[in-house]
Amino acid sequence: MKLLWNEEIETLSAGALTRLESERLQEQLPYNFASSSFYRARFEAAGVKPEEIRSREDLPRLPFMEKSELASSQLDGSLIGVNQCAALEDIVRVQATGGTTGRPMRIALTRRDIADYNEMGARALWAAGCRPGDIVFECMNYNLYAGGLSDHMAFETLGAATIPFGVGNTRNLLEMMTQIDQDVAMWSTPSYAVRLAEVAAQMEINPRDVGLRKGFFSGEAGMQVAGYRERIEDTWGLRSGDLYGAGELGMHCGECEQRDGVHYGATGFVLTELINPETTEPVPFTDGASGEFVYTSIRRQASPLMRMRSHDLMQVFTEACACGRSTFRFRILGRSDDMFIVKGVNVFPLAVQATITGSQPRLTGEFQIILDRPLPIDYAPRILVEVARDVPKHGHAEIIAETEAAIAKNHNFTCAIELVEQGTIATEKKTRRLIRAYLEES
Repeated sequence: MKLLWNEEIETLSAGALTRLESERLQEQLPYNFASSSFYRARFEAAGVKPEEIRSREDLPRLPFMEKSELASSQLDGSLIGVNQCAALEDIVRVQATGGTTGRPMRIALTRRDIADYNEMGARALWAAGCRPGDIVFECMNYNLYAGGLSDHMAFETLGAATIPFGVGNTRNLLEMMTQIDQDVAMWSTPSYAVRLAEVAAQMEINPRDVGLRKGFFSGEAGMQVAGYRERIEDTWGLRSGDLYGAGELGMHCGECEQRDGVHYGATGFVLTELINPETTEPVPFTDGASGEFVYTSIRRQASPLMRMRSHDLMQVFTEACACGRSTFRFRILGRSDDMFIVKGVNVFPLAVQATITGSQPRLTGEFQIILDRPLPIDYAPRILVEVARDVPKHGHAEIIAETEAAIAKNHNFTCAIELVEQGTIATEKKTRRLIRAYLEES
């Protein structure tokens, strides 16, 4: 069986990659200009003609986009909004991703867009260990979210036998898994694997007896946090694969068996820049460099993006990987819009997770940070933390004191730990690690 899904693309030399990205960029930008008054206005405001942008080095001449611009443009009732570049007759699917207005942001796909999405998904899933013959329970939300239907199609493209289970009915999921006399796999958020184990315990089912031997996880950061992945693998007796995606782009990226960062899977479809999130200046793609990813579609018909800020903070690795792929790898450091400042100290929830996970097994590793009042945060933020159910209550005070001290030592801010029962935080949906309660988030 082949080692890579698309060896030609996934082993491109640096020179060949530059040529491919430049050629497709020179096709995409004139298409955007001709198809959208929104993009024409952006080029004109920047004083740039599409044909003047010939490579990634020219992209800083164009302004950034924010997801909020696109989400807001749909509030007038338009189906897609300002970046619709394909005629409705050519659009065959409409899905949604999280918007900043409190409503889903709709995205559109043509048949070619869907085929490209499937190709990127197959590259990432193959890297993560999915193969034809695998039985995959697809446990993402099929209601608008790209992680449901679109990711299902990526599994089918690869050749896996895919069961569209969706979210909810966790007990029925466990019953069906145990009824199948073969090893199975699952596609879900990592926190759902934690929740599933909780329900298994309630049903007096040993997770290792279920036959779940592969887990493909996306939708949340945390698999790279020491102890979190190990907890999931040890609980189920499975091999996990960490994946990163962006629904508005159709981008998929997956780690290989080396587990040395997630391989970029959108070669030829999305051009990704690295910038300093504070100055917005370009950061060179050199081994170990860190910054925010910025995305530009280079083969998208329906809803292309042009220099859209992701607010995902990454560290990139460009040295050759032993798996044979030449694509760069990256690790998620956090999100700039999840960062909050406590008395001058920058705090990232993903970093806090590493400290909390280090207190297993007394703590489960599940947590949520609650900001009760708006800026400035001159108070001790509450952090809800799940305590293992076998820890006696008389030991809770000690755990609280130790966890508050560890966070103060490791992250230089004071917090107020509140212990909650095991199974309270991890759910069937994405687990939000930061909640701004003063904005009525939940």
